Amino acid sequence: MLTDSVRRGLAAGLLAGLVAGAFALLVGEVPLGEAIALEEQADVAAHESAQAAHDHDEGFAVDRTLQQGLLPVGTALVGAAYGGLFGLAFALLAKGSRDRWKSGLAFGVAAWAAVALFPALKYPSNPPGVGDPDTVGSRTTWFLISIVASVALAVLLCMASRRLRARGMDDVTRQLAIGAAAVVLYGVLFVAMPSSGVAIEVPAALLWDFRLASMGTQAILWLGLAVGFAWLWHRAALKAAT
Repeated sequence: MLTDSVRRGLAAGLLAGLVAGAFALLVGEVPLGEAIALEEQADVAAHESAQAAHDHDEGFAVDRTLQQGLLPVGTALVGAAYGGLFGLAFALLAKGSRDRWKSGLAFGVAAWAAVALFPALKYPSNPPGVGDPDTVGSRTTWFLISIVASVALAVLLCMASRRLRARGMDDVTRQLAIGAAAVVLYGVLFVAMPSSGVAIEVPAALLWDFRLASMGTQAILWLGLAVGFAWLWHRAALKAAT
């Protein structure tokens, strides 16, 4: 089961990554391009020298057009990596589940909420030119900490749910109890973690569009992974039954 789960996760993640990359290219590149244009205008307004501007341009290791072309490839590779880890975690945490379709979907939604949604709500992504460059390291560190803490909490809730099921608690009561505990614990975690403290200096509409595109890309990646993974298990079960 472990090998099959990882293999199906890789396949589902690869396809979901391609779709998410296409979405990011068609939707996310619009606010990103506007943010880059605003950043360049700010550089001019700050009366930077022509040589400094030239050095800034040379800082991009990859041309923007090439970056856009490679975006779906990059998200596909990231999706495949996530899918492999997803399949491994599913095999370890959801073992014994009979309905792989429902279990795969539920596990995928939980993984999206823990890995992508909670960190994005606490430390939302910002377009280029937002924030003090000297705080990038600390902001990145806290973002990674939020992912680790969120995933750890999700695993604990999953283990608690399994323990309650083993003790004979009915599904409705168990799911309501775990749901209530998740709301309380994630709320405490959200409040306890420090804020990013980033000064926003771009138009609100641009910031909103950029963050929606970023969260939409993550949602498509993770939920697409969940649907593809669950469908592959469902198809395998149908073949085994015939």
